[in-house]
Amino acid sequence: MTELLIDGSIVALYFAAMVGVGYWGYRQSESLDDYFVAGRNIPLWMYIPVMSAVILGGASTVGGGGLGYEHGVSGAWLTIWLGVGVAVIGVLISTDLANLEAYTIGDILERRFDKYSGTVGAAIAGVYALTIAITQIISIATALTALFAIDMTTTIITAGVIVVVYTALGGMLSVTITDFVQWFIMTIGIFLLALPLGLVEVGGVSGLSAELEPSYFSPTGIGVSTVVSYFLLYCLGIMIGQDIWQRVFTADSPETARIGNIATGAYAIFYGIATAVLGMIALLLFPGLDNPDLALPMMVLEVIPVGLSGLILAGFISAMMSTADSALLASSTLFTNDVYKRFVDDDASDEKYTLISRLLILVLGAGATATAVWIGDVVNALTLAYNLLVGSIFVPIFGAFFWKGATWQGAISSIVVSNVAVVGSMALYGFGSDLPIVTGLGVSLVCFVVVSFLTGPPSGREDTEWMDTEATDHFD
Repeated sequence: MTELLIDGSIVALYFAAMVGVGYWGYRQSESLDDYFVAGRNIPLWMYIPVMSAVILGGASTVGGGGLGYEHGVSGAWLTIWLGVGVAVIGVLISTDLANLEAYTIGDILERRFDKYSGTVGAAIAGVYALTIAITQIISIATALTALFAIDMTTTIITAGVIVVVYTALGGMLSVTITDFVQWFIMTIGIFLLALPLGLVEVGGVSGLSAELEPSYFSPTGIGVSTVVSYFLLYCLGIMIGQDIWQRVFTADSPETARIGNIATGAYAIFYGIATAVLGMIALLLFPGLDNPDLALPMMVLEVIPVGLSGLILAGFISAMMSTADSALLASSTLFTNDVYKRFVDDDASDEKYTLISRLLILVLGAGATATAVWIGDVVNALTLAYNLLVGSIFVPIFGAFFWKGATWQGAISSIVVSNVAVVGSMALYGFGSDLPIVTGLGVSLVCFVVVSFLTGPPSGREDTEWMDTEATDHFD
């Protein structure tokens, strides 16, 4: 009982601090730039931790540990591909993104093509971001259930309310500060406490090697097909995630965005390997778990000294909260900027847009929390979101940057037709198949190229000219 009180108090104080930071952000947010992109002035020393916190959430921490529990070191591939995707953004387009001074993916599509491409693309990206928030709320609830031994419904509601409150209050300013703190807690928890203490508990790396089958140390133990699936879903998906791009827009310079993304990618690779090894340690300590996702929380509570275990568990929760808040803000930003502003009120004040975004966070957050309570497991929903995101808008987004002959007709047809192809393929082949995302990418590419050739290049526009112009509505 004493252990529960100490560890629980640490986690409760952490939650209270996050809400306090949210209130601070509320007092400091003076403009739309502050609320959506933290004033576009985040320096490199802060950018790397906060971008790392965005991409490393429940899937990388609790989920990565579960994959390590089931498959060994190859369970790290999910997180490794996330890191590779962010690094590729740094190499290919982060400089252009930072220079565009946009808010959303929809801004980019509208500026390069038309507002309808921007709106449809933003809607898909918004649903994806909201689904990410749902998965993180469930992951936080899983960790809280392991700590407090109370039902999932209660912990889901608790987690949802806390994330929604501090995100709605302070926007990106709050998210940046909380993510910065969360990165330190999760880094200390994983690399300085859980990993070394866990290895001591099982006799080090030699102890793992002696007790586990060789397949647990194979980089392809999870299966080559699964590695490829993770690449298609997570590497390509993270490259066009609004939560990632919105963080790029906060950088104080193109150089910060480029170097920061590459460094974040390297950090994520080490993080993925560490959580997979922790899952392997948990397998020796708790064989036969029905839910592998409980492996890391259980290991922490059993083998780490009281007090420190609360800190490490707070680190796990930090990783999930940092992704949940960014995803929720990303979804609200997309619907505010690319739906409300375009079609409802395109001449409102910054104060009104900020208010609308706050209200949307409350509404979307309530919906995400209710959905988490309803389904409890969002694997299928997450797969659907990634399939639609990558299969429908990956090609037109990167085509916007790298093909001057692309047209708005090619973009909108690519998005709409590939959406139909992805949904139809999932109905035919199921959620577990790679064919929907492959089909979506293929159909999207063919439509984008063929229709762009048939409609001709954009009249009087060079391949980089759009980056220096205001968004153009080609339907006018």
